[in-house]
Amino acid sequence: MELSNLNIKNGLCISLGANIDSKFGSPLESLLICRPKIEEIINDWGDYSNKKKEEERKFHANFIWSSIYETLPHGVENEQPNYLNTLLLIKSNSFPKPSNKKAKSLLKELKKLERFFGREKTPKGKKWQSRCLDLDILWWENFCSDDEELKLPHPRFLNRNFVITPLAEILSRSQKIKKFDDPKWLIK
Repeated sequence: MELSNLNIKNGLCISLGANIDSKFGSPLESLLICRPKIEEIINDWGDYSNKKKEEERKFHANFIWSSIYETLPHGVENEQPNYLNTLLLIKSNSFPKPSNKKAKSLLKELKKLERFFGREKTPKGKKWQSRCLDLDILWWENFCSDDEELKLPHPRFLNRNFVITPLAEILSRSQKIKKFDDPKWLIK
């Protein structure tokens, strides 16, 4: 998948969702508490990944957060509370060179954060269970990975309204777009 067609090249994107209480409170409270922790994880990961034997390059990133959206649970048959979802787009000119090892090290830190909030491991064969915190790496620049542990870009992110709507919001802040009004287009 060519991400540059979406004008999201040179970025790392993470989706966040929650629909049940964590040890920190409601899904909203969880997302609010999680926000600075994720930024710290990204900064630490970037600093560590950029260390070289002779020189150390300080990682610098811009964190672009979407609004929080309430969405219906996706793909479930049993009753679940609605999700709160948000998206984080990280832009940086000092990303480490993409690799499977570096992407998996970030994923490992995000999974530790999920467990810190109280998320339990999803039973084998079960999908789309309620979660107190769900963190997914959606893409990292144009890097591709397709193994059991990590698939990048996320294979279904373009089919998820809880990703596309916040992504459109984020991109609309950085792209100049003007609504075209013409009376000929109005439906009478």
